[in-house]
Amino acid sequence: MWMSDCIIVVNRNNVDRNGIEDIAAAVRELGAVAQVDEQRFVIEATIPADEIPTVSAMEGVTYVRCVFSYFSEKPPVQTA
Repeated sequence: MWMSDCIIVVNRNNVDRNGIEDIAAAVRELGAVAQVDEQRFVIEATIPADEIPTVSAMEGVTYVRCVFSYFSEKPPVQTA
């Protein structure tokens, strides 16, 4: 499975009023391991590479920047 480490920038004034925690929860449901920086409205996520277009299309996501991609035999372990 190809994985990508990404930076997801959230627009705090989005039309659907999705908060950063709402978007982070949606990203986690896609199989990502995410860390949220509420001060900067940024989510750092390790996500399956084929899910990046889905994240980019989420209402409230302004920008997705893939820092690097790699092949993993098994998906990353999600933490609480």
